[in-house]
Amino acid sequence: MKWIVRLIYLLVFIGSMALIVTGQRNIGPVGLLTMIIGLAGILILLYLYNKKFQ
Repeated sequence: MKWIVRLIYLLVFIGSMALIVTGQRNIGPVGLLTMIIGLAGILILLYLYNKKFQ
């Protein structure tokens, strides 16, 4: 069960990084929105990681 959660976290991280990279290639509001969605994914992963240590 634990490895499934880690695999999901890894897939979300890779997807978020892909959104950020593709958002940088698109100039305009669409690219900015894509990068913001990718950033939100990374911030959610950081929140879930830090939640264990509070």
